[in-house]
Amino acid sequence: MSKNKFNKTELSLKNATLKQIGEVASDVFYEYRKEKRNLSIKDVSGNSGAQTFICLENNVPKCIVKVKGTESIMNSHPSTEKRVLLATEVLRENSIAPPILMRGSDFHIEKSSGISVMKDFFHFNSELAPPEKIAKLLAKLHSVPTEWYKDLREEFLSRDEQIKLILQPMPSYAPCWCLPWSAFDTGMPILGVGNPDQEAAKKVFNLLIKTGVYKKVMQCQEFLPSSNPARREVVIHNDFKPDNVLYDPETKELSVIDYDLVQVGPAIMDFGLPYMMWLGSRFTNFEYRKNFIKTYLIESNLPSDQSSLEDMMLDCEINTVVAFPGLLSNIYDAEVPLLRGIKHPTARAGALASSSEASPTGLELVDLLADAVKKVRTNKDLKSSSIKNGLVVTMFEQEGFGSELLNSWLKEMRRNKMLRLFGISENESEPLFVSEHAKNK
Repeated sequence: MSKNKFNKTELSLKNATLKQIGEVASDVFYEYRKEKRNLSIKDVSGNSGAQTFICLENNVPKCIVKVKGTESIMNSHPSTEKRVLLATEVLRENSIAPPILMRGSDFHIEKSSGISVMKDFFHFNSELAPPEKIAKLLAKLHSVPTEWYKDLREEFLSRDEQIKLILQPMPSYAPCWCLPWSAFDTGMPILGVGNPDQEAAKKVFNLLIKTGVYKKVMQCQEFLPSSNPARREVVIHNDFKPDNVLYDPETKELSVIDYDLVQVGPAIMDFGLPYMMWLGSRFTNFEYRKNFIKTYLIESNLPSDQSSLEDMMLDCEINTVVAFPGLLSNIYDAEVPLLRGIKHPTARAGALASSSEASPTGLELVDLLADAVKKVRTNKDLKSSSIKNGLVVTMFEQEGFGSELLNSWLKEMRRNKMLRLFGISENESEPLFVSEHAKNK
């Protein structure tokens, strides 16, 4: 086949068999090689709506085939499609995303970036991906130019005048600019694993607006990062975790994949999820996190003295409250904390949160958590404990810092198995398992 045919073709792979997809990928990958082999193929499709297939030679990934699949929150809106396309182009131009080998009418084939560095879902393989190399990769991503996003953000804000009035006054480093959480681009916040149907997402979003809790949390000053490194406007991955990082056996370098959530925003947005999914006190010890953040600051040419380091680490902990899978997230099935006190589409049947008797309500929660964050920022001991053991763990251990309402809610969250990512055991009869777990890492 000619190179031009591979560059652009009307070929479709929708509903194609694994064998057919493998044959197309083999033709493309071996076009200019003397010896052609048949690549084996593995379906690794996730929850984004697209189908993803890894093509391997002797169990070594060579290329990836991505076929447009069913519609989901991640790919169903023109704003999303435009953002992902522009983001991927910029990342390719800056040697972050792998090059495209072929484009079809409903698919593309890209060069593989290597092998997985997952030890398990929550841990990196320390030999392939030590913390210093992971931090270096994140710093590299955050060095990519951001100009491409400026017009997009204005376009997204213009989608809904009511949302624009809420968000536009906020500084560029506010957590409200996190698209999976604030959904100002599509009106469909990410609702967690499987991304429940779009109508449910729209209903949740509309209820957030109607109750006034959206405005209250998005404009909350206490949730803003205070350190300059955390406030920097950079290209954000938004899903930086072990299964999205690969290791190239030839170059020995790491790369990051999966650009469905890429945008531009404050750097702190790329730390909230890691501080729950693999970098938090449930999964690592204090020294691991300290070395990671210090390496990130050094690689980013930022101050890395003790004070700068602690300020950044505290901002990381505070961001776990308002990160899109955070303490006020939309992803839980027992409750959406910001919608406590009213019925909503994703609430679990019988959960207290959907009752009008629920206390605290979503509106009250914003104030309670804002007050808790304020206490941490102004109390040396609370700050130290939050950095070393985790903000949510510290808040839980110290019974909501004296607030009965906050303490009762945290205990309810524990009973509903909604604090596990923060390192808190699910049963009251068990001790907090964070410290013992971390010591083994």
